[in-house]
This record gives sequence, structure tokens and C-alpha cells, in this order.
Amino acid sequence: MSDIKNLSDITKNGLCIGCGLCQSVVGKDKITISMTDKGRLEPQEIKPLSNEDFDKVKKVCPGVLVEGLPKEEVNENSKHDLVWGYYNSLFYVWSTDKDIRFQSSTGGLLNGLSLYLLETKKVDFILHTAGDPDHPMRSIPKFSYNKEDLLNCESRSRYGPASPLSKFNEALDKNQNFAFVGKPCDISAIRLLSKTDERVNKYCKFLLTLVCGGSTEFTKSQDFIKSFNVKEEELDTFRYRGYGNPGRMYIKTKDGREHDREYNSFWGEESTWRVHFRCKICPDAIGESADVAALDTWRGGSPKGEDEGFNAAIARTQKGIDLLKDAIKEGYLEKGDDLNIDDINDFQPHQVNKKKAVYARHLGMKKGGLPTLQTDGLRIKELYDKNDKEYNAKEEEGTSSRIDKI
Repeated sequence: MSDIKNLSDITKNGLCIGCGLCQSVVGKDKITISMTDKGRLEPQEIKPLSNEDFDKVKKVCPGVLVEGLPKEEVNENSKHDLVWGYYNSLFYVWSTDKDIRFQSSTGGLLNGLSLYLLETKKVDFILHTAGDPDHPMRSIPKFSYNKEDLLNCESRSRYGPASPLSKFNEALDKNQNFAFVGKPCDISAIRLLSKTDERVNKYCKFLLTLVCGGSTEFTKSQDFIKSFNVKEEELDTFRYRGYGNPGRMYIKTKDGREHDREYNSFWGEESTWRVHFRCKICPDAIGESADVAALDTWRGGSPKGEDEGFNAAIARTQKGIDLLKDAIKEGYLEKGDDLNIDDINDFQPHQVNKKKAVYARHLGMKKGGLPTLQTDGLRIKELYDKNDKEYNAKEEEGTSSRIDKI
């Protein structure tokens, strides 16, 4: 952490994921979040931050520090896996609402849980990421208070850049109970903020996440519409997936032209994902500090065709266990078969590989003279020690050789 002395050290070294929490904690008058030429959302100082302000940023920034599940959230019945961390139960699950299940990215687990929380008045609103109605290819943070708010906003998987925590302070200022749905790095940042802002645990009642394949740079989406000779200002609808599982990449223009592409043709080859550098060195893409994590359930890690939509749920905390049980009991979710860690490994081989590789990649950054993420409770060194030396050397060298491309 001592290697990071200012905001530029975070952004120029590829450590920023653009979550927007820095803007929340110091104010919009000091930091703005904007799209870079590389297609990343990053903070820029409107005026130089004081040492006090930057200290606030460093304490919560997921480009500086990432931690595992807080010890107080681990219960006596928790199981533990070196790759997947603490968990209490694993099972197939999906929304009982046919429209939610069909339109959602997978089986509608996160939308189903969010709807349950709203309609049973356990929370007043959900803070989540939605499509910008005026610029459908872009994402914005959104407060949803009811089913219409939640579902009529292109809230299924948003693979491109998003800054959902740019409005987190605004959410806390409402003095209302809410749930947050976002990426694992967002959840980690919220856990860090809870150490210095007592309002977090008071009002943010549930932390829900997805097992994350990474945030793609905006240029990936731009190239997609360019392949159909469509300009961003012509778009009426932009959908990464959904309307089936996995569904198709789909766009519709304001004058009614429609184009789509099969999921695997866009996401099938990992080398073409154009994932943000911060995602390649992510020590927790699996949502270790969330209450519930949702994931895809394709054997071997990629879809073989369309299906009805089946999520797997990882309940990590007692709060997560109770939430899933209650939502199932009240008829918002349907529970399928139980799963085990071998199943999760099979569904998510990319995550297993990345978790094993991350520490070596961090060493590659250090070898190149760059600061890297501080971690606690995520076991990346233990996994590194179990790897073949050749594997570790390859990952370390691969990262150090690409530093000039950050």
C-alpha cells in the first residue's frame, strides 16, 4: 500500500476498476468518473486531493486492498475450499417468475432475490447497475423501488464498464434499508467502507454478487456495433445476453434495424474478451465477501446451446442462507439439486485457473516495478505454493512482459 501515493498510481498502473467509490467518499466536487480512450471508467481529480481525502480513498479502494469474508461472518457450520473460500450451501436455483427467468442472464437468481426483498419490505430499494436509457450501450447505477423499476432497465449482465458505487454515499444518505447487487470487487469495497462508516452495516442489509468473468473495456462493445455499421447514437436497445440462457448479443436501432450474434461467437475465445487489466489480476472474482454469489452452470465452462436458465447459488453467510431459504419458501425462487465443489469447479474452470495464477501475476507486476494489490484472507499465496514452478513462472513472465500494454 505504501507504493501507492496518489490517485494516478492506481489508474496508470491498471489497478482501478472504475467502481466509483472514491467519488462517493470524497465528493463529486473533487473527483469525476469518465471514460478513457482505452474504454475504461476511471476517476480524475477535479482539484488535487488532500492527504486526508486520499487516505479515505486508499482505505476503501479495491485497486489497493481486497479482503476475504470478514471473520465475524463465518459461522461454525461454514465449509472451506482453498479456491472458493467459505461457503455454507451450494445448489441449483432459478426464479419462479417465467418472464424473469427468461429475460435474465441465467436463471434470474439475483433479480428473484431483489424482487423478494422489495415486495416483502425487507429493504426499501435495491442499488444495482442498469442500462442507460439515453445511451443503451453504457451502464449507470440505479435505485429500484419496485418490480417495474427493477426489471424494465436492462439490468441483466452488463459486461462493460460500470461505476455502481459512485452513488453509494447517496444511498446511505437516504437513511433507508437497501440491498446492493454488483461485482465482487464492488462488494469488497463496501466491506472496507463498513470499517469506517457505521451507516454501511446499518442500512446496507444484503450484499449480492455474481461470479464475475471480468469487465470488458468499452471498445469491445464499440467494435460489436461497428461490425454492423451502427453508431452508438443510433441505438435503442443494447443487450449482452438474456432472453434465453445464455441468450444472444443483441442490438436494435431507433429506426428498427436488429442485429445479433450467438453468445459463444462473442465470448467463446478468452483471448478476445478484452477484459480490463484489473480483472486479470483480480484475487476475488468469485464473490468471497458477499452474502450470496450467483453463477452460470455450464459444464466445462461454456454453453453448448440454449436452456431454460439455471443458476447455482453460493451462500456464504448466515444472512445469505436465511435469505435464500426465505425466498424459496415464499415462492420467489425454486431450488434444484444440491451441488458440490467439484461441480462448481466444472462450471467455472476460468475462475479456478485465475485464482491459482493471481499471485504469480502480482509478482509479475512487482518484477516490472509496479505496485499491486494487497490481499488478506484470499489464499492466493497458498495456491501459488501448490502450483508447478513452470506454471508460476509462465504466469509471472506473461504479466511482466505485458506491463507496457496496461
